[in-house]
Amino acid sequence: MSAEKAKIIRISRGNSLPITFRMVFSLILFLIYIALTGYLPKALVIALMILLAPILPLIWTLQDMIEINMNKKFIHEYIWVLGSKWGTPKLFEHIKYIFINETKMRQTMTSWGGRVRYNQYTEYVAYLKLNSGEKILLSRSKNHDTMAKNVKEISVKLAIPLKEITQ
Repeated sequence: MSAEKAKIIRISRGNSLPITFRMVFSLILFLIYIALTGYLPKALVIALMILLAPILPLIWTLQDMIEINMNKKFIHEYIWVLGSKWGTPKLFEHIKYIFINETKMRQTMTSWGGRVRYNQYTEYVAYLKLNSGEKILLSRSKNHDTMAKNVKEISVKLAIPLKEITQ
């Protein structure tokens, strides 16, 4: 049983919704509550908020996950919401290797006042390379050392070679 568990890895690729969306939605829900208390009877406001309140944990717990099962030879990319998985597993024959790719990113931000700000940074992205040629995203980070350490642990657990394609 423990040998089987060693060949199943679950990796969180982060929240599905950006923090700004989650914060704004929570704030809007709170403002709706405040606005309704002035116009509707208290019992009706409480009933409406009981109906709307379960939306918050759903929004805050959406996780983008990947599960790699080497025993059954499938990769499951899914959205995890309060314990349920939404996604379909894909079968594979063999994973060739894991590779880390370095990409130069550039972002241009323009304000309403006409100011332009350029932001340049390097991002490291780790992929699984399947024998079919398909690439599957494992993780991404701006910090190379942390990324390399985490991906190295995954490659050791899965007994898959690790390649770095950095400049």
